Amino acid sequence: MSAQPLPRTPVGLVDGLSIEIYHACAGAVSNSGLSDFARSPAHYHALHLDPRRPVEEETPAQLVGQLAHCALLEPAEFGKRYAVGPVGDKRLKAWKTWAEDYPQDEDGSFTLLTPAQAAAAWAMAESAKRNPDVAKLLGKGRPEVSAFWIDKATGLACRCRPDWVSPAGRGVILADVKTCGDASPAQFARQVARMGYHRQAAFYSDGYAEASGLPVLGFVFIAIETAWPYLSSAVMLDDESLAKGREEIAALLPRFAACKASNAWPGYSDAIELVSLPAWALSTTTEGLQ
Repeated sequence: MSAQPLPRTPVGLVDGLSIEIYHACAGAVSNSGLSDFARSPAHYHALHLDPRRPVEEETPAQLVGQLAHCALLEPAEFGKRYAVGPVGDKRLKAWKTWAEDYPQDEDGSFTLLTPAQAAAAWAMAESAKRNPDVAKLLGKGRPEVSAFWIDKATGLACRCRPDWVSPAGRGVILADVKTCGDASPAQFARQVARMGYHRQAAFYSDGYAEASGLPVLGFVFIAIETAWPYLSSAVMLDDESLAKGREEIAALLPRFAACKASNAWPGYSDAIELVSLPAWALSTTTEGLQ
């Protein structure tokens, strides 16, 4: 399909769609939107629909992730998106003079980086590519393919945007880059549970298959640590974990459809609730409290 601005939410795959236009397709629910909805419908409405919502400011952690993503998956684009300054301290006159004189596009599209920020991004990319399976996976394919489909159970328009799509026989393998503090498989599994990445793997795998007509043979998380020595790992979820993700998605989508149909987005309980301390707190001894 064309990469031009979309007058309506499409169905199928769209190559070359800018991230701004992808996010503007608000008529289709995304995995991140469902994660906000899982917290509460009110959170989804406030973050995605409320016209009063503040403009989201990029955090340092998000920038690190974007830099690693670009260096690893779109290295030819790095110099088109980022400019590296002459010194590492942005408080110095040399930086301020350079930044003021740097020839920005009209939309200010370049992000200005310190040498250390750029070096870290390339080091994270090289770390990931030292894994032979990752290098092979990224050796063919394309990044940032937008997929749109209709959920058959609810009629909801849905969307996803895998970081990488690699052909594999008659199907494809999807990959997603995650920056983190600890990329060891055991610790990353805990982050999967905490961040709901098992839902993402299920949502992307099933949705991309629906949008493309191709079987998704695997979903790989490429986890990269954000601190030296930038160690990385590549993990896939087992069938039980993917089934759990599908179970949660199947529970969330009908609730989302009901809220959308009624335009009612409730928050937490309206009643006064009786709560208990968590089990670990109840089992803590009183020694040392005197």
